[in-house]
Amino acid sequence: MLLQTERGMGSSLRHRATKRKLSAEDVSSSRSLSSTSSESGSEADIAIKTGGTVEGAKKDAARDSKVMYEFGGPLGVSALMVGFPILMLYFYLCLAFHRGHLQNPLSQEFWANGLPTIVPTYRATMIYMLFNVFQLFTAATLPGVTVLGLPVPSLGGKQLEYLCNGVATWYVDLVLVAALHFTGVFPITIVIDEVGPIMSVAMIWGIIVTIGCYVVGRVSGRDHRMSGSIPYDLFMGAILNPRIGNVDLKMWNEIRIPWKLLFFVSLSAAVKDHEINMARELQAGLTPQVWSLFGGMIEMNAIKTSAPLLFMLLAHLLYVNACMKGEECIPTTWDIFYEKWGFMLIFWNFAGVPFSYCYSTLYLLNRSLANEPIQHSKFYTTFLFVTLLLAYYVWDTANSQKNRFRMQQRGTFVERKTFPQLPWGTLKKPTYVQTKHGNKLLTGGHWRFVRKPHYTADLLMALSWGLITGFDSLIPYFYVVFFTTVLVHRVGRDEIHCQSKYGADFDEYCRQVPYMFIPFIF
Repeated sequence: MLLQTERGMGSSLRHRATKRKLSAEDVSSSRSLSSTSSESGSEADIAIKTGGTVEGAKKDAARDSKVMYEFGGPLGVSALMVGFPILMLYFYLCLAFHRGHLQNPLSQEFWANGLPTIVPTYRATMIYMLFNVFQLFTAATLPGVTVLGLPVPSLGGKQLEYLCNGVATWYVDLVLVAALHFTGVFPITIVIDEVGPIMSVAMIWGIIVTIGCYVVGRVSGRDHRMSGSIPYDLFMGAILNPRIGNVDLKMWNEIRIPWKLLFFVSLSAAVKDHEINMARELQAGLTPQVWSLFGGMIEMNAIKTSAPLLFMLLAHLLYVNACMKGEECIPTTWDIFYEKWGFMLIFWNFAGVPFSYCYSTLYLLNRSLANEPIQHSKFYTTFLFVTLLLAYYVWDTANSQKNRFRMQQRGTFVERKTFPQLPWGTLKKPTYVQTKHGNKLLTGGHWRFVRKPHYTADLLMALSWGLITGFDSLIPYFYVVFFTTVLVHRVGRDEIHCQSKYGADFDEYCRQVPYMFIPFIF
């Protein structure tokens, strides 16, 4: 990557952005604050960095320090911290031993027979922990672009630097996994063979890191926005910007661990399914089909993985590759800017995403192992593939439009050449609503049709992950049901937040973009 060139571009853009003159009102306000604010941390400085106003910077600082109970407060989050790990174990055992059919969760026999199979093993522990260590090492050492996050009010408006080298680490991962598999040192199918114990290791590790980070935050005095309730603060977190060297642990945990693990689980299952089907053909006395590639230069056995499992592999490949290629957009997101590093993000990314978003994959493979593979008509399968790709296009470009618009406004935009750069990912002349707060609300691109186009596309992809499995089990639909619940909560929170922050300007934005998810309908 052109590390120095791209850094130079970002620095030049930031320099030009800081030349913007403050209004007379802003200058007056900043002078009145000079006695209580440091030179680098005044609201005036934050206003310059964000392209906003001093009054807007004051509101942002007040919101950043205000504690607002979510998820039902201490009782609600306590239930989530206890209930979700149990739910993960329950669903996994239903998939592994009961072909995805729900069982009586109060049955002693159900747990007695299932739990011994997911006890952490030495091999599972080594696989998971070495994966984490390797991801931390590559995140710290491989080349990438450095971008600035949003000004952090609790740090006096300081903009933290984020090394975005996800693409480099992703390609290194793929080469290394291929080498380990084809040399026989570490066949990728080991992952799916050990997926139960690996899941248990991930869950235990997520809980350990949650407690450890909370204790470190409290002891070191780096805690922020604390409620005084231990369960609630464990769930939401104590530290806002946890770092080891040049690695932001929150962004690393959100991007590198969950989506890569999810992809490798699906890749492992796809290879396992191929091997199973090849073995069945040989047992039946059939001659395996051979593909001749590049004019006969390369010959390989035809891929025997089922279409539904190839669908899930593609779905997870699209997701992880999008996260890696667009990582420079992540530092300005809500999770990185506002959310602290607690159970909600730690456990979810270490264990929840990779081992609950894979339910469709596990269900399909277990059906294949039972010699009852899921099959659909060519029309139905093609329809789902097309739906997935179209939804992905909208999701990818909508996120790109939004985040690049933000970066352009703040002078931190860095043009990338990572693959694939989809058409209409960057708006040349975006339209927007200018707010008195200073921020601009995007009304161009996909965002002129609905206020949450990325959510609509994301939900459609999530639904397709369930539909590819058929209708014999409800568990593969957990993802779309859970995701819908999360987004309903998030949208409600966003609407309240934006109404409070922008007032009449948000009303005007809603007038220009009246629909939330589906144009002319909802």
